[in-house]
Amino acid sequence: MIVWRDKLQAFGIHFVLTALVAAAAAALIFLVWFPAPFNEMIGGTRLFELVVGCDLALGPLISLVIYNRAKSRRELTIDYSIVVLVQLAALTYGVWVMAGSRPAYVAFEKDRFEVVMAQSIGDKDLVEAKNTNYARLPLAGPELVAVNIPAAEQQSVLFEELAGHPSHVRPRFFVPYSAALEEIRKRAGTIVDLETRHPEAKALVEAAVTESGVPLERLRWLPVSARLGFWTALIDLETGKPVAYARVDPY
Repeated sequence: MIVWRDKLQAFGIHFVLTALVAAAAAALIFLVWFPAPFNEMIGGTRLFELVVGCDLALGPLISLVIYNRAKSRRELTIDYSIVVLVQLAALTYGVWVMAGSRPAYVAFEKDRFEVVMAQSIGDKDLVEAKNTNYARLPLAGPELVAVNIPAAEQQSVLFEELAGHPSHVRPRFFVPYSAALEEIRKRAGTIVDLETRHPEAKALVEAAVTESGVPLERLRWLPVSARLGFWTALIDLETGKPVAYARVDPY
């Protein structure tokens, strides 16, 4: 005889436990690795959402099927151990994929920002880092850096870029962000200029200005290149750092 009350209770307990584990993973991914709006700039979150959705649906549903109070504790332990292992394997895979696609750096190069994904930087590139601070990938969210190419290496860098190995994925050329503040302020354009060039994006720019919390006269902008296209970063002239991003292609 099927005791639905027991099965529904098992379903509910399994669902809550699965949701708690998924919430912890989601907090790591969307609050630390992909702070807004980097999840929109880079994408890749759909796989994680799919894995979590399957975990939340299939795990508890399997509980609904396999739970039977007539089974011995040993049988239930074996059943649930298999289910939990499968769920954890799927969730681990989703987190691993997200770890590789997370934005490791926001690098200022020449006249724009490049959002650099962790998987774009190879082990060899990390070994070649001149500054040991960049010899390992950051785990606490994207870090601001600047790219500085010595004059003696300009030609070799050009050949590397033509071969698909751009300088912004090579920690060898990373320097502290503060070293480029003067150049950033020089290159950054005014908000009025941005709205004049792209009147269709005025609402998005104004929303970003409001989000920044910085007076308009202190704001400037620079392009941002990411995997899914171009955005615009609003810069606080006082600090030289991005304070908001607008989904606007400034080109």
